[in-house]
This record gives sequence, C-alpha cells and structure tokens, in this order.
Amino acid sequence: MPAGNPLLKGKTKSGPNSLGKNGYDNGNWPDEDLLEAKLRDYATEQLTQKQRLLRLHHEFGLTIGMRTLAKLNKHFNIPSVRRPVPTEIADQLVLNKMSDLHDRHQRWGIRRTMDALAKDGTPVPRRIIREVKELNEPEAVDARYPGKKKIPRKNLTSFGPFDEINCDGHDKLGSLALKMGPVGLPIYGMKDKWSGAILHLVVVPNNRLATTIGHVYLDFVEAFKAIPIQITVDKGSETGFIYAFQSSLRETYSNINVEEITPFVALTSTHNIPIESCWHWFREQTGATLYHHITRGRDDGIFNGNIQLHIDLFNWIWPGIVQRALDEFHDSWNKHQIRRQPQKEMPSGSSPMNFFIMPGEYCWN
Repeated sequence: MPAGNPLLKGKTKSGPNSLGKNGYDNGNWPDEDLLEAKLRDYATEQLTQKQRLLRLHHEFGLTIGMRTLAKLNKHFNIPSVRRPVPTEIADQLVLNKMSDLHDRHQRWGIRRTMDALAKDGTPVPRRIIREVKELNEPEAVDARYPGKKKIPRKNLTSFGPFDEINCDGHDKLGSLALKMGPVGLPIYGMKDKWSGAILHLVVVPNNRLATTIGHVYLDFVEAFKAIPIQITVDKGSETGFIYAFQSSLRETYSNINVEEITPFVALTSTHNIPIESCWHWFREQTGATLYHHITRGRDDGIFNGNIQLHIDLFNWIWPGIVQRALDEFHDSWNKHQIRRQPQKEMPSGSSPMNFFIMPGEYCWN
C-alpha cells in the first residue's frame, strides 16, 4: 500500500485538514525515507520551491502546495540558504572549500562554491561566500571577473533530450600529460546538448582506440535504452565504431530520413563546444587537483615507469580513484544551477538534471 503523509503520522484524520482542503486527495505518497531523500536531492540541486513541487508531481504523482512543502522541509530538516548556519560556521565552511584539498589553484567562483556547499547539505548564502572570498583571495576574485578571460561564444540550438549528443575524449590525465612513462588515465564523455546534462563519463584504457570508444557508446545505449538522433564527435580515427553503431542502430530502429538528419557528425574540437566547455569546468573543479596528486608519485620519486610492479600498482589503484572523482563531478554538474538567460534558445534557470528529467516543462523556455 502507498505510504501516507508523514506529517499525519500519529494524528487522527478527523476534523479540519491543516495541510490542505478537506477530503482532498494529494495522490500517492512515497515512503517516508524515499520522500526525505528526494527532498534532500532537490536541495542539493538548489531547485526553487515551484520546481520541487513539479518534480514531486512528475516523479510520484504527488500534488501538494507550497505550505505543505514548507512543512515537509521543516519536518525533515531540509537545509536551506534561508535558514543558514551561524555566520562564523558559514565562514569556516567557505574557507574549507577554498583550502588546498578542494581548490588548490583558486579557480572556484561563487556559484561553484555554492553548488559544492549545497551538495554537502550545508548551503551558504551567496553574500557570505562573496565576502569571504573577497577578503581571503582578492587577486583570484579579480582574475575571475567577467571579461578577464575572453571565451569565444556562439548560439547553440537543439530540439530536446537525445536530439544531439556531443562526445569527446579528455587527455589532461593521459600518458602524454602525466609524463610518467607508459601509464595514463584518459577519459571519455558524452553530453546531451539540449539539457546540458552529462550522460556518460568514464576513465578508459585508451580514448584514441576505436574499439574502446565503440564499447563506451554501446554501454551508453544499454544504460539509457535509447539511441540519439545525432552523435557529434571530434574528428579522429577513434570514432569509427561509433559511426558504424550509431548509423546502423538508428537505421534499424527509426524511420528518420538520413538525408534530412544525419546520424553522425564529425567536427573540429573548437566547434564541438558543449562537451569541450565541460572539460574546462572539470579541470577547474577536480582535474587540476587530481593531476597534482597523481604526479606526486613522479615528483617525489615514489613511482618509476621502468618498473613493471609500479605500473601494475598504478593501474590497479588510480583508475578507480579517478572514476570516483568523475562520478562526483558528473553528479555535481548535473545538479548545478544554470542562471536564467532569457535570450538562450535552450533551457536555463534550473539544473541540467531537471531539464533532462522534465523536458516538457522547458521546451518553450
């Protein structure tokens, strides 16, 4: 049987209904543990209250109002920037995120720090984060000021989820970048252009080998039980099997005219913008710190690329560590807030995860 309203546990249902209209059916209430977990997820995505109500209705068929949602948030003690921790604690939380462990190169801006703190369940208002950063790293704040770095931009268009999936490899942890002999930790990613959600992000043995990348593509199809209308990649020999699999699968399972919409496009890396820009944020958030810790083995004389035992140990230990870091970045990216951009042709004003899960709410954004 569906679980009831957790706010009514231990209470009789006779008399006035303090949570809404008398006799009103809210729908099926999920189990209390699941409801709490979802409300905490919405908090880490920093969804607005209205967006949280839409998600509850979309995921559970639950229809409630703002007042009931507020009571649920209070009942489960869901963190909120409207109920921040004391100032001295908030200051220390921000300083912790600015520490060497998280932001060694002082590249995190206010939004990135807000997202990280929200993910930890300790949201801090923007005002406090700005004040702490301006006081403790004024030069880094100035360097991040808009206009300091010129980034080429162009208008991007897409019609919805799975309309176009952008794919690319990342080599900043590869063999040539690490300079530690035969070892490397290359990465391959797949991102939905319309929602901006990262759909697949993995460390692989070789992201320049066609069979490896073909396997990554098939893992993606298996995971989502879906075939993109179009796959967009950088030009390179590693995409040969993606081209073959994508073309044959779309031809077999859809009636889309190949002459009208091609199933596969290869661009130069500078034009494969959605996924290329993603690597920038990965380096800012995690990649630079990962590189520092991985190469300590080389710099401190711990690792020798001429010793097979060292190579075997590296390949046993580091891929799992990097994959966990990729999973954290994957989750963090999909839950981060995209600022409202009225002129943007694709959705804005919420998280990539929210766009991807509920595209119908944003198709006409």
